[in-house]
Amino acid sequence: MSQDIHRQAFKEEAYELLAELETSLLEWEAAPGDPELIGRIFRAMHTIKGSGAMFGFDDIARFTHEVETALDKVRNGSLAPSARLLDLTLAARDQIKAMVDADGSEGVVDSARTEELVAGFRDLVQPPKAAAAPVPKPRTEAPPEDESSSGDSAAVTFHIRFRPPRDLFLKGQDPVLLLNELRALGTARVFAHTDRIPPLPEIDPEACYTWWDIYLTTNQGRAAVQDVFIFVEDESDLVIETLEPSADPEPSASAPKLGEILIQRGAVTPQKVQEILAAQQPLGRMLVQAGVVSPSQVEAALAEQKALRDAQETRKKAEDVRSIRVPSDRLDKLVDLVGEMVTVQARLSQTAAQRRDPALVAIAEEVERLTAELRDNAMSTRMVPIGALFGKFRRLVRDLARDLGRDVDMVTEGE
Repeated sequence: MSQDIHRQAFKEEAYELLAELETSLLEWEAAPGDPELIGRIFRAMHTIKGSGAMFGFDDIARFTHEVETALDKVRNGSLAPSARLLDLTLAARDQIKAMVDADGSEGVVDSARTEELVAGFRDLVQPPKAAAAPVPKPRTEAPPEDESSSGDSAAVTFHIRFRPPRDLFLKGQDPVLLLNELRALGTARVFAHTDRIPPLPEIDPEACYTWWDIYLTTNQGRAAVQDVFIFVEDESDLVIETLEPSADPEPSASAPKLGEILIQRGAVTPQKVQEILAAQQPLGRMLVQAGVVSPSQVEAALAEQKALRDAQETRKKAEDVRSIRVPSDRLDKLVDLVGEMVTVQARLSQTAAQRRDPALVAIAEEVERLTAELRDNAMSTRMVPIGALFGKFRRLVRDLARDLGRDVDMVTEGE
């Protein structure tokens, strides 16, 4: 039953996002160079993908990921906006709506259409390479470049420290999904820290006590990494930094030592490191035995040390909730109850006037005031901007104009 409620909540949110997405895409057609519009479009797709994966709509998450990839390239400037991309994205929006309508029912959604759209986006992102005559290269003593390392850009290793808020689960977020999304960007080493978990009698089963260090090697860029945390970064302690190797190309330029990394991360003081080193024992083991740091922190620091060494050898960052979503049938029921309350209030006022009891009249007047205020608020809650209704015609007008070869603009005012 709970799962059905969550899936229904996702569908309601998805319909709102899809309506907003269509409006943004039509505005983007008129202003393809507006970075704010492409940002709105990307965030809507990103939300649908993340929520879809969270509530079991895996087909929607997989399909939306293909669209999101193309939009991200437009956002970072590696793909130019085009009429083809706009048409594909509008068609993808319609396909996602069909998937939401189907709610996982087999054979309802046209899978061939889905594959056709996926192929279209992939062609835009990675167009087929035209055959070209080989260009002779000058001979050098350098070894041939490893083709497996080629990509959109050079691979970079990021250190990500993610300390989510205690109420992360209560806000509908699953950190495992965020970590899996990071893994999809490249090669990730994840270290979970459990030092904040209290004794068993004090544990709140709905609280998140774990925090993570992640070392991610990817060629997707910092923006793609930060987008993974787009809906949790305001409430979380999030650090995303690039691991920069030493600029000295000589082999003698070594990577930072374990103690230096732990000091930099604030896990231990320089004085404690010196005390341990004076004992001439392995630093990590001694720090754990002394109870200064946890084993997972030492493992994470060692992983960072290794990542820096690898980088040196190869030279290679919500908004408060201000509204809630309520099904329209509940608002209809509220308006009906308010209507019945107005009737009861009128009877109370009539009875008070007949009995001429000052105390009863005062109560009736107070109830009348509260009932009128409740009625006005209930009616205003039920109303929606009329622009949301007429906005649907913009897509219809656009498609008709394109099919008929006409140049038509639909303008609405007073929405």
